[in-house]
Amino acid sequence: MFNIGSPELLVILVIALIVVGPRRLPEIGRTVGRALNEFRKVQDEVREMVRFDLSDAPSSDPPTTAPGPQAQDAPGDGVPGDAPRSPAE
Repeated sequence: MFNIGSPELLVILVIALIVVGPRRLPEIGRTVGRALNEFRKVQDEVREMVRFDLSDAPSSDPPTTAPGPQAQDAPGDGVPGDAPRSPAE
């Protein structure tokens, strides 16, 4: 996630031990762990809400229908003033 290796993590822990002290370091570690756990829970809840909303979202496009016998062009359709033609023409 943060691409932190062992040497970097060791330096961070030593600095935290010096700044905070050996007595409060476990307490702060537990607090940070609980906060990260709570953050992950909220993140999962938001992710599930977004998935639920996207799966139930209605489509904004109108439904398309295949042209049936009523939608086919009849003779004389299209150009105004065009008279129906007989099959012999």
